[in-house]
Amino acid sequence: MKKHLKLFKIYIIIKNIAKCLIQYNKFNFSQQNENQNNNNQEKNEEQTHPDFQPKIKIQEDASENQVTEMIDKQVKGNKVCIFMKGTPQMPMCGYSNFVIQILKFYKIKDYQAVDILKNEAVRKQVKLYSNWPTFPQLFIDGKLIGGSDIVSEMHKDGSLKDLLQKSGLIQNE
Repeated sequence: MKKHLKLFKIYIIIKNIAKCLIQYNKFNFSQQNENQNNNNQEKNEEQTHPDFQPKIKIQEDASENQVTEMIDKQVKGNKVCIFMKGTPQMPMCGYSNFVIQILKFYKIKDYQAVDILKNEAVRKQVKLYSNWPTFPQLFIDGKLIGGSDIVSEMHKDGSLKDLLQKSGLIQNE
Protein backbone atom coordinates (compact mmCIF):
# COMPACT_ATOMS: atom_id res chain seq x y z
CA MET A 1 0.00 0.00 0.00
CA LYS A 2 2.86 2.39 0.84
CA LYS A 3 4.37 1.80 -2.60
CA HIS A 4 1.09 2.79 -4.30
CA LEU A 5 0.87 5.92 -2.14
CA LYS A 6 4.43 6.93 -3.11
CA LEU A 7 3.67 6.34 -6.79
CA PHE A 8 0.50 8.42 -6.50
CA LYS A 9 2.44 11.28 -4.88
CA ILE A 10 5.05 11.12 -7.66
CA TYR A 11 2.24 11.18 -10.23
CA ILE A 12 0.74 14.32 -8.63
CA ILE A 13 4.15 16.03 -8.57
CA ILE A 14 4.79 15.21 -12.24
CA LYS A 15 1.29 16.39 -13.16
CA ASN A 16 1.89 19.72 -11.38
CA ILE A 17 5.26 20.14 -13.09
CA ALA A 18 3.61 19.50 -16.46
CA LYS A 19 0.97 22.15 -15.70
CA CYS A 20 3.70 24.64 -14.80
CA LEU A 21 5.60 23.89 -18.01
CA ILE A 22 2.47 24.37 -20.09
CA GLN A 23 1.78 27.71 -18.40
CA TYR A 24 5.41 28.76 -18.89
CA ASN A 25 5.30 27.86 -22.58
CA LYS A 26 2.06 29.81 -23.06
CA PHE A 27 3.65 32.81 -21.32
CA ASN A 28 6.87 32.44 -23.30
CA PHE A 29 4.98 32.19 -26.61
CA SER A 30 2.90 35.27 -25.86
CA GLN A 31 6.06 37.15 -24.84
CA GLN A 32 7.72 36.20 -28.14
CA ASN A 33 4.76 37.50 -30.13
CA GLU A 34 4.73 40.69 -28.09
CA ASN A 35 8.45 41.26 -28.61
CA GLN A 36 8.27 40.96 -32.40
CA ASN A 37 7.98 44.73 -32.59
CA ASN A 38 11.33 46.47 -32.04
CA ASN A 39 9.66 49.23 -30.03
CA ASN A 40 8.33 46.67 -27.57
CA GLN A 41 11.79 45.11 -27.30
CA GLU A 42 13.37 48.49 -26.55
CA LYS A 43 10.72 49.16 -23.88
CA ASN A 44 11.42 45.75 -22.33
CA GLU A 45 15.16 46.49 -22.25
CA GLU A 46 14.49 49.84 -20.56
CA GLN A 47 12.45 48.07 -17.89
CA THR A 48 15.07 45.36 -17.38
CA HIS A 49 17.72 45.68 -14.70
CA PRO A 50 21.03 46.88 -16.22
CA ASP A 51 22.75 43.60 -15.31
CA PHE A 52 20.45 41.75 -17.70
CA GLN A 53 20.40 44.21 -20.59
CA PRO A 54 22.44 43.27 -23.65
CA LYS A 55 25.89 44.86 -23.52
CA ILE A 56 26.23 44.90 -27.28
CA LYS A 57 23.32 46.02 -29.38
CA ILE A 58 23.31 45.36 -33.10
CA GLN A 59 20.46 46.47 -35.27
CA GLU A 60 18.99 43.65 -37.32
CA ASP A 61 19.42 45.74 -40.46
CA ALA A 62 23.07 46.63 -39.77
CA SER A 63 25.35 46.26 -42.77
CA GLU A 64 28.06 43.61 -42.91
CA ASN A 65 30.67 46.36 -42.53
CA GLN A 66 28.97 47.71 -39.40
CA VAL A 67 28.82 44.24 -37.86
CA THR A 68 32.47 43.58 -38.76
CA GLU A 69 33.45 46.92 -37.19
CA MET A 70 31.58 45.97 -33.99
CA ILE A 71 33.33 42.59 -33.91
CA ASP A 72 36.71 44.21 -34.48
CA LYS A 73 36.01 46.76 -31.73
CA GLN A 74 35.13 43.98 -29.26
CA VAL A 75 38.14 41.84 -30.17
CA LYS A 76 40.67 44.68 -30.08
CA GLY A 77 39.05 46.64 -27.25
CA ASN A 78 39.19 43.80 -24.72
CA LYS A 79 42.15 41.75 -23.51
CA VAL A 80 39.90 38.68 -23.64
CA CYS A 81 36.84 38.31 -25.85
CA ILE A 82 34.76 35.21 -26.40
CA PHE A 83 32.07 34.74 -29.01
CA MET A 84 29.89 32.00 -27.60
CA LYS A 85 26.49 30.40 -27.63
CA GLY A 86 24.68 31.90 -24.66
CA THR A 87 26.20 33.88 -21.83
CA PRO A 88 28.81 33.04 -19.20
CA GLN A 89 25.98 32.78 -16.67
CA MET A 90 23.91 30.59 -18.99
CA PRO A 91 25.95 28.91 -21.73
CA MET A 92 23.80 27.29 -24.38
CA CYS A 93 26.33 24.67 -25.45
CA GLY A 94 28.81 22.45 -23.67
CA TYR A 95 31.79 23.74 -25.64
CA SER A 96 31.06 27.35 -24.72
CA ASN A 97 30.61 26.32 -21.10
CA PHE A 98 33.92 24.46 -21.20
CA VAL A 99 35.87 27.55 -22.31
CA ILE A 100 34.11 29.66 -19.66
CA GLN A 101 35.11 27.10 -17.02
CA ILE A 102 38.74 27.32 -18.15
CA LEU A 103 38.60 31.13 -17.87
CA LYS A 104 37.18 30.69 -14.36
CA PHE A 105 39.95 28.22 -13.54
CA TYR A 106 42.52 30.93 -14.29
CA LYS A 107 40.36 33.47 -12.43
CA ILE A 108 39.90 35.59 -15.56
CA LYS A 109 36.97 37.86 -14.72
CA ASP A 110 37.48 40.84 -16.98
CA TYR A 111 36.47 39.60 -20.41
CA GLN A 112 33.87 40.42 -23.03
CA ALA A 113 31.42 37.68 -23.91
CA VAL A 114 29.23 38.03 -26.99
CA ASP A 115 26.18 35.78 -27.35
CA ILE A 116 26.16 34.87 -31.04
CA LEU A 117 22.68 33.34 -30.74
CA LYS A 118 21.15 36.79 -30.35
CA ASN A 119 21.95 37.96 -33.87
CA GLU A 120 22.33 35.99 -37.09
CA ALA A 121 24.47 38.71 -38.70
CA VAL A 122 26.99 38.58 -35.84
CA ARG A 123 27.11 34.79 -36.02
CA LYS A 124 27.89 34.88 -39.76
CA GLN A 125 30.36 37.77 -39.64
CA VAL A 126 32.39 36.36 -36.74
CA LYS A 127 33.05 33.24 -38.82
CA LEU A 128 34.25 35.40 -41.72
CA TYR A 129 36.23 37.72 -39.43
CA SER A 130 38.15 34.89 -37.79
CA ASN A 131 38.10 32.41 -40.66
CA TRP A 132 37.04 29.86 -38.05
CA PRO A 133 33.84 27.82 -38.61
CA THR A 134 32.72 26.91 -35.08
CA PHE A 135 31.90 28.44 -31.71
CA PRO A 136 33.04 29.34 -29.17
CA GLN A 137 35.86 31.52 -30.41
CA LEU A 138 38.32 32.86 -27.85
CA PHE A 139 40.43 35.93 -28.60
CA ILE A 140 43.29 37.12 -26.38
CA ASP A 141 45.07 40.40 -27.11
CA GLY A 142 43.18 40.70 -30.38
CA LYS A 143 44.31 37.30 -31.69
CA LEU A 144 42.17 34.24 -32.24
CA ILE A 145 43.22 31.45 -29.91
CA GLY A 146 40.62 29.00 -31.19
CA GLY A 147 37.66 26.98 -30.07
CA SER A 148 37.19 24.65 -27.14
CA ASP A 149 39.40 21.90 -28.58
CA ILE A 150 42.43 24.17 -29.01
CA VAL A 151 41.82 25.96 -25.71
CA SER A 152 41.61 22.55 -24.02
CA GLU A 153 44.90 21.38 -25.54
CA MET A 154 46.62 24.65 -24.61
CA HIS A 155 45.29 24.33 -21.06
CA LYS A 156 46.59 20.75 -20.81
CA ASP A 157 50.06 21.49 -22.18
CA GLY A 158 50.48 24.73 -20.21
CA SER A 159 50.72 27.04 -23.21
CA LEU A 160 47.44 28.78 -22.31
CA LYS A 161 48.80 29.62 -18.87
CA ASP A 162 51.99 30.97 -20.49
CA LEU A 163 49.95 33.10 -22.89
CA LEU A 164 47.79 34.47 -20.07
CA GLN A 165 50.92 35.32 -18.08
CA LYS A 166 52.55 37.08 -21.06
CA SER A 167 49.35 39.05 -21.57
CA GLY A 168 49.38 40.14 -17.93
CA LEU A 169 46.07 38.44 -17.23
CA ILE A 170 47.48 36.17 -14.52
CA GLN A 171 50.51 36.41 -12.30
CA ASN A 172 53.62 34.28 -12.67
CA GLU A 173 53.76 31.65 -9.97
